[in-house]
Amino acid sequence: MASKYIELAKETRGHYIGPMPVQTFLNDFLPWNEETPEAFREAKIPPQRVKKLKSSAVVPEADSYKQYIEAFTGWTKFAASKACPLEFRDTHLHRDTSCGSLGMDITVYGKTRFMRTKSRVMDFSNAEVSVELKPRADSDAFVDPLVEITEDQVSEESEFDDEDDEELADCDSEDGADDDPSSDEEGDDVAREIRENVELPEGPPIVSAEIEPPVVTTHYPFENASKVGVSTRGQLAAYNAVILAVQYRSHVFSTLICGDYARLIRWDRSAAIVTRRFDYTEKLGATILFRFYQRFAQLTNEQRGLDSTITTPSKKEGKLAREAFTRYATELWKGQTQSFLKKQESTSQLSLLKMTFAEETYIIAAPIYHEGFLSPFCRSTRRCTIMRLRDKAVLFFKDYWREDSAITLKESDIYERLAEHQIENVAEMAAGGDVDNLKTIGHRYASAAWVSRATPLTIRQLHSHRIILVTVGRDLSTFPTAKSLVKCIADAMKAHQMAYQKARILHRDISVGNILMKLRPTDDSPICGFLIDWDHCVVLDLIPADDSYEHCISRTGTWQFISAHLAENPFAEHTVLDDRESAVYVLAYAAFRHLQHNLDSQQLAQVLEVFDEYVTHVGRPDKGGARKIDALQSARFARVKFDVPGLARLFRYLSKAFAARYPLQDEDSGDDEYYSGESEDKAKEEKMLKLLNDGSWLYTTLADAADRLPEPKKDQLDWVDNTKVTNIFPIANNKRPGEPLDHDTNEVRMFKRSKGLDGQASRVHTSELRA
Repeated sequence: MASKYIELAKETRGHYIGPMPVQTFLNDFLPWNEETPEAFREAKIPPQRVKKLKSSAVVPEADSYKQYIEAFTGWTKFAASKACPLEFRDTHLHRDTSCGSLGMDITVYGKTRFMRTKSRVMDFSNAEVSVELKPRADSDAFVDPLVEITEDQVSEESEFDDEDDEELADCDSEDGADDDPSSDEEGDDVAREIRENVELPEGPPIVSAEIEPPVVTTHYPFENASKVGVSTRGQLAAYNAVILAVQYRSHVFSTLICGDYARLIRWDRSAAIVTRRFDYTEKLGATILFRFYQRFAQLTNEQRGLDSTITTPSKKEGKLAREAFTRYATELWKGQTQSFLKKQESTSQLSLLKMTFAEETYIIAAPIYHEGFLSPFCRSTRRCTIMRLRDKAVLFFKDYWREDSAITLKESDIYERLAEHQIENVAEMAAGGDVDNLKTIGHRYASAAWVSRATPLTIRQLHSHRIILVTVGRDLSTFPTAKSLVKCIADAMKAHQMAYQKARILHRDISVGNILMKLRPTDDSPICGFLIDWDHCVVLDLIPADDSYEHCISRTGTWQFISAHLAENPFAEHTVLDDRESAVYVLAYAAFRHLQHNLDSQQLAQVLEVFDEYVTHVGRPDKGGARKIDALQSARFARVKFDVPGLARLFRYLSKAFAARYPLQDEDSGDDEYYSGESEDKAKEEKMLKLLNDGSWLYTTLADAADRLPEPKKDQLDWVDNTKVTNIFPIANNKRPGEPLDHDTNEVRMFKRSKGLDGQASRVHTSELRA
């Protein structure tokens, strides 16, 4: 996992905001609630607890977990309080096998919301707070700047005053108070205590030569770029990303311990807000940690980040849902694809939740981990089938974090617009909209006065958005025949053209994952495709007249399938031609992975690099497309011999047409007679460009080709799983990548397996179940 942590740290650069003053962090994110008793707020910290905490910094690492846990166990449990008691578990030797065998050092649990038949020591689905404990200070993922303390900053820390100094004064004594809450007298030397004990922005402590010093970069000075610092940051990102992904919540808290120092962190889908480091072996530093858990214990579920619309279903409700899902799965998966997908998910093993949304109640499968969940900062799209409790109907559910845009609408509004214009081959929506109170807040703090330096990345606000569709289908990558594959892409591209022509909507994300096959009432019914995921689209009518088209509609989409033109030109205008070209790559990608052909595993892996190849530039958007252009110009896809006759011819025709977008370099040699054939080539290119601009040409070409492709013999399928011999299942991260770790290298060639925000390449799980 070490290499994944390093890659993850690189890809999440710019999303860390800090160092935030500790008291500001507590006041903003863990406020005292009015109903919390004064006795609980003013509870005195027993000296023996502080001793346990301080000893965790000096004992061997294997013993430090025990000391830390003993310091806090029972601290928040008071009879006079309604606060939820917290359970601290030593999980450093345990792994959650349902979440990639990941495990945190110490996991803090509250009330169990995700019921299990057998409890787990390490359980990401019920985790409330993660604690990462590093024995050395140089493992810190962050670097505080060298700044002077202002009077404003001093006043911000006013909670940690002489009352805490007084209660901790005798911490080295063997005798101390018991766990009963009591009040302390307030002191007057607040500013002095803050300057001496809390406000320590001078950077890492003076260390011996064997300790690795922090590495500060120009663009991201708050993020420690040392090897160990990068690894720690990647670990933190992975653990908290999984918590966010397998639970329904807006944010999550974590604690980072490095040697004598600690930080508090708040994570949401836009950014991680990190406090200044503080020395928890000192008086006030210890108090900070105790007050953090104390405040956390009295937070409401919503303040902790939990989604109030998600609850636990009854046994009866769960049984009804399993029966409905089992009937649906039997209708959906047939032949070889059925056994292939049964290995990934069984309806009898599904963990279920109850969701209230848009005045309806649904039973929904709990999120299932895959490697795409390792990024905390992303749209985090989740899809599954759900059952509407009212009528037992099985529907398609999608939820993700959307960004506001002046030139588009919410996806739920897009579906209403498509229905208004009677666009065929798109899903019918049952309900949709934003989830109240589930929003990110990183954008509010990105430019705060205490920020080390404003990140070059724009932190945008994201909203939790849900779509429930009546139309359900199966993933395109599970097509039964080559004929059905081409037919479904033709149907989707017809929907794309009609939406563009009638509703003035440009989809901008044609991909394998966004084209589904409708369920067939009978085996004799024709297979039809439909286009989903309109969350990247733009409404052309909303583009301001005084803004350039290029400025408003920049590239976006799934990296494997974006056009070569957009891959080469990050700031180019995203047009309807780019989406049409994407359809060619969708067809090729699915055909190479799931149809019989004459390529061996090494040759197949080389062909698939056409889709994944990119070049990253420090401080600039990623580029690619050279291999796609070469594939079109050389008709590389057509040179592969497929067992299904007619596919190679289709690829040759499509390649010739879209290669016209990328003419070879035109030189004025002066020898027109020798190169007389060039004029004929140009005439052919112009003819092809005319075809490309014909709105109906692509989908009618695909539909005609589908009609001509042969069907396999009865009870046989064309579908095969070529991924087994190539080991090419992509790792999904769904995030924008950062710069290469090698800061001396201006350009690094890589291969992306991914989907990104704003056209940045990133990783996408193309094999995930879509319905």
